[in-house]
Amino acid sequence: MLIRNATLWDGTGSNPRRATSLLLEGEQIRWVGPDSDAPASERNVLDAAGRWVIPGLIDLHVHITVDAAQADIIRYMATTPLAEQALVGAHNARLMLEAGFTGARDMGGAGYANVALKRAIDAGRVPGPRMATAGWFLTVPGGHGDVQLNPEIQPHVSHVISGPHEARRAVREQVKRGADWIKLLVTGGVTTGGTALGASLWEEDEIQAAAGIARRLGKPVAAHCHGADGIVAAVEAGASTIEHGTMADGRAVEAMVRAGTALVATFCAAAGVVHEAKAGRLPPAIAPQALAIEHSHAKAFTLAREAGVSIVSGSDTGVPGTIFGENAQELVHLVAHGLTPSEALLAATRDAALQLGWNDRVGTLQPGKAADLLLVDGDPLTDVAVLTQRERIHLVVKDGEIAFDRRPGAVHR
Repeated sequence: MLIRNATLWDGTGSNPRRATSLLLEGEQIRWVGPDSDAPASERNVLDAAGRWVIPGLIDLHVHITVDAAQADIIRYMATTPLAEQALVGAHNARLMLEAGFTGARDMGGAGYANVALKRAIDAGRVPGPRMATAGWFLTVPGGHGDVQLNPEIQPHVSHVISGPHEARRAVREQVKRGADWIKLLVTGGVTTGGTALGASLWEEDEIQAAAGIARRLGKPVAAHCHGADGIVAAVEAGASTIEHGTMADGRAVEAMVRAGTALVATFCAAAGVVHEAKAGRLPPAIAPQALAIEHSHAKAFTLAREAGVSIVSGSDTGVPGTIFGENAQELVHLVAHGLTPSEALLAATRDAALQLGWNDRVGTLQPGKAADLLLVDGDPLTDVAVLTQRERIHLVVKDGEIAFDRRPGAVHR
């Protein structure tokens, strides 16, 4: 495909270029330059008519096999058949791809249904973004993600650990089953009733053991943390990303800056659960925890942003109040909380790819990179919200193939 007459924002940090052409061959971008220098082509020529071409978007925090309409997602993951969760994931993956997300990091699902979905996408069996997965997240007894059952029911679940030996075993199990990342639920969580959001629930030797074996096995660590103590403990153990960070203080932010740890703020999730709590749609044990983060989140994010913490984009779509296919709302939240539209776009393209170790392949539109791109009707550097309007994303290309086409006359299967 030869794309002509585009306004190109290539994701490198450079200014947009008008009257630009891109030549795609196979899975890759072969050439980028002015229209006047475009190579002759008798192949498929697409006239962008001045519309914007940008890199495919990446969401660094989703739960793709979860039905976001469920009020209690922890119970959903524990009780819904895994085959059903995988099929829900296939549906959600298609919605994300059609919305312009050609990449995603799944931050935890039951029974490795997310790993199975990733493999199906890689094999071309179902459409969806290229994925990295965390398998099952790891937690401690009574922590976030440890489902509450009757006390006489004691199931063996490999993702709930107690002590450094079990932490190492659980990480090895995740890697064995195909996890690309290791996710540690270090503090309590909004969607697990009765857990302490501000406290670090892991012992220091547990966190160090889990992160240490992950590092030895070549797997980065993502740490779910609301409270500052958990953030500091996770950063000192070597976590690459902090998820949420809703109660971060100056000490936590300083630790992140020193270590170069990135923040995935997940504003979509926070807004979603607060909205659902106020509407009375969350279980009584969960609603107060959702409301507890309403006002601290923006303050913590501002501290992190002003201190120079690296910000990358992840929505936490899958929790109550979020909708797959509307993942780009996270960029709107990032801009509303102080990022420029360019910074928000970089957080969902170049910088997200860097966190995943994909920066040699995706995240920017340059010769030799994979042809993951969007054709957008509107200027996202003036108003990033154009990316939330599905009808304005005219074309989605992943690995050089048209994944979705909204142009008049396009045929959909």
